[in-house]
Amino acid sequence: MNLAKVWAFAAYEVRRASARKKVLALVVITILLDTVPYYLLRTSRLSVVPPTDYPYLWVTGVFVLQGFFFPFIALLISAGSMSEEYEQGTAEVLLSKPVSRDEFLCGKFLGGFILMSVVIILNSILTVCAATFAFGPQLALQVLPLVALAQAFSSLVFLSVAFLSGELIRRSSLSYIVASAVFFTSYIVGLYLRVIFEFTGDPLYQTFSLYLPTTPVSSLPLLLGQSQLPASAVSILQALGVATAEKSALFSVALIAVYALCAFGAARTYFNRVDVSKKVT
Repeated sequence: MNLAKVWAFAAYEVRRASARKKVLALVVITILLDTVPYYLLRTSRLSVVPPTDYPYLWVTGVFVLQGFFFPFIALLISAGSMSEEYEQGTAEVLLSKPVSRDEFLCGKFLGGFILMSVVIILNSILTVCAATFAFGPQLALQVLPLVALAQAFSSLVFLSVAFLSGELIRRSSLSYIVASAVFFTSYIVGLYLRVIFEFTGDPLYQTFSLYLPTTPVSSLPLLLGQSQLPASAVSILQALGVATAEKSALFSVALIAVYALCAFGAARTYFNRVDVSKKVT
């Protein structure tokens, strides 16, 4: 595999995805979610937020979005990555060049991952800037790079699921719906299983919930970051209901890797065995 060609396709994917209005809307939503809550907190800071918590309010914007908003972004970025190439008839043109299918596929996926990572980094920067502007200097920021790295790694699950959906269905709208259905089903089933566990105490329900794809995705960044955060920051997260279902970071990493590799592997197998149509209408 020629890494230069993979990188060329990754850069192409970033440019192609960035030109879509969906990505622009995504960035605007990220900016609003990272700034408006701090403005609202600032206007009511005397009655809602104790002064001892001011230096750690950046954790709200960083951790609250990881369980729901980041997977949604991953689906939005990746669901159209392959399907739009088929809809526009560009897949056959690109593959007529002296490139292998693996170079094309890996480059497309890498481009989506780069774009997702940029959104995560943007979220971290905006959160810290908004919290600093509203409540003064923020502390314990040394944990932020590790948390952002964990969030980027966690995003591989639904990036891969949406990528697979786009390759199998080859229609962007339908592939996004299917990938979203996988996410929401996992999210809702996980909620039900945890509620049933609370009522029955049967550990079987909790075990089932741990293996759902949404569980390690939402748990890993907090598992890695929580141990390095002071008590005030942890208390903020507890007040917001941000908690980990998983107990082991290593188990979460392994589960994320399994889901991502299985989904991407299935997309690669299908892509290499099925003819590339000229155009999907």
